[in-house]
Amino acid sequence: MKKELILMRHGKSDWSQPVSDFNRPIKKRGLKEAARVGQWLDEQGLAPDLIISSPAQRARQTAVTVSEVMDYTEDNIFFYEPVYMADVSELLDAIATAPVECQRLMVVGHNPGMEDLLFYLTEEVYVPDDGKVMPTATIAVLETESSWSALEHASCRLQIIARGRYL
Repeated sequence: MKKELILMRHGKSDWSQPVSDFNRPIKKRGLKEAARVGQWLDEQGLAPDLIISSPAQRARQTAVTVSEVMDYTEDNIFFYEPVYMADVSELLDAIATAPVECQRLMVVGHNPGMEDLLFYLTEEVYVPDDGKVMPTATIAVLETESSWSALEHASCRLQIIARGRYL
């Protein structure tokens, strides 16, 4: 059975405040772009069954904003510490925690991990002229026939990459 995995990099960070990296909030632009992503997902019928998000402030705000636009309950967002600044292996471990019945999973996290995971899971990634595959508030929608715990190199097909800025 086909499953969909939506990878999202958090919205644009606000560096104007002297806070730790974990507590860095999202900028207004980041909130707008996250809302655009949520609206687009809703319009495309791509609301996830579950969102696994980094608990860092900017990722948390991104996940909540996306879900609010979709009228999606925050009860279906799992803020999971290992997603914060995770590498591919740690992200795969986080994805493997998703219930078997989950058909569409969204992961909200950070680069370079999100981009590295995208390159690991699919070999179909086009690198644009600016060299940025997953800038802030970008989503990648992948399709797979693997279970969440069996994802491996090139086990997904890329459906679309969309930047929140342009949705």
